[in-house]
Amino acid sequence: MRFPLPHAVVVPVCVTIGVLAVVWAVLAFRSQRRFLGRALGATGVVQSLKAERMERSTVYFPVIRFTTAAGATVTATSKTARSGGYQIGKTIRVLYDPSQPDKLEIDAFWSRWLVVIGALFLAAVSFGIGAAALLNNQG
Repeated sequence: MRFPLPHAVVVPVCVTIGVLAVVWAVLAFRSQRRFLGRALGATGVVQSLKAERMERSTVYFPVIRFTTAAGATVTATSKTARSGGYQIGKTIRVLYDPSQPDKLEIDAFWSRWLVVIGALFLAAVSFGIGAAALLNNQG
């Protein structure tokens, strides 16, 4: 396989992107761990769906109403979307910061860790392309 750009360009660019992606993953991981350290869980109900049109599809962000541990009723839009959407009236587990209950997350693995996994995937791909370019130049 031949690279259209010289390895002297591909390798440093890919390594730089890989390093930045690792930094992004570490920062996202630390942020998520801090959130999980203070977050409380609650059961909410999907009240409505906030549609956001993307280039080729529409994603739906659930608007969820739940009661905090302090007894306050909060209605907030999740930052987690799903192409197929959530059903209105569906009961859903959420995590929220007691000091900012409107900043909720759906209590699901992918909702919590997708950014970290995506950043690590980008790092692996970048390092892999850089390594392939380097090895290709030596062979």
